[in-house]
This record gives sequence, C-alpha cells and structure tokens, in this order.
Amino acid sequence: MNSKTASLLSLYKAPSQYSIIVHLIGTGKPLTIKEISSDLKLTYKAAERAMAKLLEKELVQRVPFKEGAYTCDSKQVVLCLLLACTETNKKLEDLTKNSEKS
Repeated sequence: MNSKTASLLSLYKAPSQYSIIVHLIGTGKPLTIKEISSDLKLTYKAAERAMAKLLEKELVQRVPFKEGAYTCDSKQVVLCLLLACTETNKKLEDLTKNSEKS
C-alpha cells in the first residue's frame, strides 16, 4: 500500500499519467488506449507509454472482458490518499506540539 501511495503522490511529476488516472476515475468505465488518447488529446504513443508506467506502478489494471481496455480501482486510490492525508496530518500535529513546547 505504501508504494502505491508514494506512486500516487508523485504523479504530479508525470502529467500524462496523472491525466489518465483522473480520467479513468472520472469516467468510471474501462477505456482503451485509443479512447484515452482521443479523450485527453494525447498522441497514441504518449498514452501507451503513460499506461505502461501506470501498469508498472500497479495503479491501473487490464480489464479481462474488454480487450485492450484498462481501469483504475477508485476505492484503492481513495484509500491510499486517505492514508497519506492521515499520516501528513499526524506529522503536522506532532510538529505543532513540538514547536509549542519550545
């Protein structure tokens, strides 16, 4: 779970990957690379490379019932982000407590 959270939080460094994740979550349906590239105005090759990276990071999955389609588990994404927010909030609270003691 920690590696997925780190991968999600670093997506701002990869705009195409970020756009694809947001698009998959937003549509809520499996999409092919051709559909994604068309919807997001990316070249097919750029969408293909970004999708390969997302697969490598295990942030998207192939869909068995629609050939060449991919999906994103939005529940898993929300869980990862919730855990990251909780951890960040705890660190901020700890910093605030430590600075008040000084």
